[in-house]
Amino acid sequence: MTLPHLPAGLALIYHDDILSLVDESDPGAGRLWVDFNCAELRFRRRQALAREYLIKAVGGRRPRQHPDNLAGEGHIIDATAGLGQDAFILACAGWQVSLVEQSPVVHALLADGLQRAAEANDDSLQRVIARMTLFEPVDARQRLMELPPAEVIYLDPMFPEREKSARVKKNRFLLQRLHGDKGQGEGLLETALTLAAKVVVKRPRLAPPLNGGVPSAHIPGKTSRFDIYVGDVNNNRAMTRS
Repeated sequence: MTLPHLPAGLALIYHDDILSLVDESDPGAGRLWVDFNCAELRFRRRQALAREYLIKAVGGRRPRQHPDNLAGEGHIIDATAGLGQDAFILACAGWQVSLVEQSPVVHALLADGLQRAAEANDDSLQRVIARMTLFEPVDARQRLMELPPAEVIYLDPMFPEREKSARVKKNRFLLQRLHGDKGQGEGLLETALTLAAKVVVKRPRLAPPLNGGVPSAHIPGKTSRFDIYVGDVNNNRAMTRS
C-alpha cells in the first residue's frame, strides 16, 4: 500500500496480516495498529457503559440503531475519529456512529481494524462494528457539511504534546511523528456548533477550553474532561465567547 506524505522513516507495513505504522528509523518506537478486540476494549465492553464519562457526556446509552439509520436521534458523528476507540465505545452503547478521519494514513489503519473486527468470530463484536460507518478521508469540515444530521458531534482534537518526559506513549509518539507540529481538529468546533444541538469536546483535564469557547457544562475524568456545548443549528451561529 502506497500512501502520500509519510514523514521520512515512517512506513505502513503488514505484520501478521495487520496493517501497522512503524518508524523504521527508530525501532524503539514500536508499531501502531487498530485492534477492536484487544483486552482493554473487551474489558470496557463488559463494564456498565453508562458509567463511562464519554457516554455520560453525549447523553447516555441509546436503543440500538439499525445500521442504515444515519439521521437524527441516536446518530453521532465522531469528527476526529483517530484510532477509533471512542467511536467503538459509543457504538457499544447503542449509538450509530459516523467516523470522520482526514489523515489518509490513520484512516487506513482504522479501516483495517474495522475490517478485521467485522470478520472476527464474535457475533457481539460484529454487531457493534455494524453500527460504525467510516467515511473516506477528506477535510473534516467539508465532511461535516455533507453528512446526515446528527444528535451529537464529538471532537477529540489532537495537538502537539507539551510533556516534560523524553518520550510520550508509543502510540502518541508515532502519531506526532506522522502529523508533525500541525494540530488535528482545528476549526471544527465552530462548524460543529452550526450542525448539531450538542457538541462534546474531549480535552486534557487541565487544558483550557478549545478555541477559547465557553462550555455549557463539563464532565471531569481522571486524566481528561468532556466539555459540552449547546449548538445553534437554527440560527447557524458561531460559538459563544466570553
